[in-house]
Amino acid sequence: MELSKSVASIIAHVGGKENIVNVWHCMTRLRFELVDYDKADMEAIKAIPDVIGVQFAKGQVQIVIGTTVEKFYTEAMKQLGLDAAKEADKAPADEPSGEKKGLVSQFMDLMSGIFGPIVPAIAGAGMIKGLMTGLVALNVISNTTDTY
Repeated sequence: MELSKSVASIIAHVGGKENIVNVWHCMTRLRFELVDYDKADMEAIKAIPDVIGVQFAKGQVQIVIGTTVEKFYTEAMKQLGLDAAKEADKAPADEPSGEKKGLVSQFMDLMSGIFGPIVPAIAGAGMIKGLMTGLVALNVISNTTDTY
């Protein structure tokens, strides 16, 4: 299907121009914030040939396009008569910043912040240990030598 026709069909099936509050994209998804989510016809969107999938998540209609999503976004902005630079500033973050995190979530964030940077070193050490164990099992080296 031609790009402009696909985008026009997507816009029509999310409820039309008047139902769209904001549109933005990530790496593979075209994301819509809508006035009335009941107007979005998810099955009809899924039926569009260029659409890989569609879901409602995080208060958005997310249409999975793939790596060509930038072309769809540009065309959607053109058809909606919006300025991409201005709209990019209005794109919400994936996580709401106003929500308070629970104690467990704060603790997990702290632990991942501490151990996250050393994970590659731990993985590398594990690979070396596995290699050494394999060489000992094949009798290439002995586990009593200085090399081990």
